[in-house]
Amino acid sequence: MKNFRIAALLSLAAVLAFTSCKKDDDTTVPSANVDEIPEPGCIGVTRDDAIVLRFDYTYYQGEEPRVEIVRTRTDERVKYDTTVFFPTVEGNKVVIRIPNIRLSDDEFNYTANCVTIEERDDTRPANDRWFEQTEFKNQEEFSQTRMATQLVVDVSSSLGEDREKVRQYALDFAEQTLAGGAGFIGLTLFADTVITYPFTNQIGDISAALNSFPYPDLNAQTFTRLSDGILSGLNALENAELDVDDRVLVAFTDGNDNGSNNPTGNQQMIQASEFPRYMIGLKGKGLEYNTNYLKSLASSENFFVEAENADELQARFNDINELIANIYTVIYNRSTQTFNPDIDEPISLRAIFYATPYEIDQN
Repeated sequence: MKNFRIAALLSLAAVLAFTSCKKDDDTTVPSANVDEIPEPGCIGVTRDDAIVLRFDYTYYQGEEPRVEIVRTRTDERVKYDTTVFFPTVEGNKVVIRIPNIRLSDDEFNYTANCVTIEERDDTRPANDRWFEQTEFKNQEEFSQTRMATQLVVDVSSSLGEDREKVRQYALDFAEQTLAGGAGFIGLTLFADTVITYPFTNQIGDISAALNSFPYPDLNAQTFTRLSDGILSGLNALENAELDVDDRVLVAFTDGNDNGSNNPTGNQQMIQASEFPRYMIGLKGKGLEYNTNYLKSLASSENFFVEAENADELQARFNDINELIANIYTVIYNRSTQTFNPDIDEPISLRAIFYATPYEIDQN
């Protein structure tokens, strides 16, 4: 599976003209731009797989550099948290960062195989107005978004002998999350007790936490503080002082919330959270399991998966890891040149994601 995010590193310089282009068709790419699309720079995709993010850049004299996503010219499958961003001046360049980009619709999530970033110049010939800056082109690469992931795991006695599998799946998930070296992971374990452990980038810390939790006896009757556990995880995300681009929560349970006080109020607070929430359910372990309730705790239906049994559960953890891996940060380096606000229009740019649908198979 792919454990990467995209950062396209380019800089203002000479012009690279594309000779093989097509026109976007609004009937096949909702609300996308209607200009030519170049051939992709990677295999396995075509121009028909293009998903386009459009944004404007300004650096007017006496002002800070600014970027704004153009909603009306951006593909509807591009999801973002906000539309305005403020680039940073670093030495002789301005670094434009647009983090937390997701590609999805009501049916699919999309995996980007590669990305191309282009600028528009209306003084160029009509069929060649979009072009890719070529200086430092060799620096274009795939890299990971800096991510903080809070993993919230049910370890109550209702899991029975499957609890050991769940602990191993949680450890495997954490190891995959940390594999690229660009993120942090926090852990919340809950049964009758809820314990949240500090964020770390060391898998040994997660292993130690999983081994140290006061697990209830498998034969004991314990209750599940599900919403308390999720709220504790969300609070950890909110309060963590981490230099990251995105923060997400992943929660697993095999049951319902039968141990938290004020569960309805907790549900409303969870649903109001700004952090993306992914839910994993394990069916067949208890009569209280409620698919609709668990789905309501996820940010969207596309962020909810469930397994029929523990043997399928590892695949569901992998599915969520795949979804999180496909959160992209667009990075574009420009020179520090400034413009005259009374004369110059914003610079038009576009990030073209060449992406294929990723559908979780739960059959």
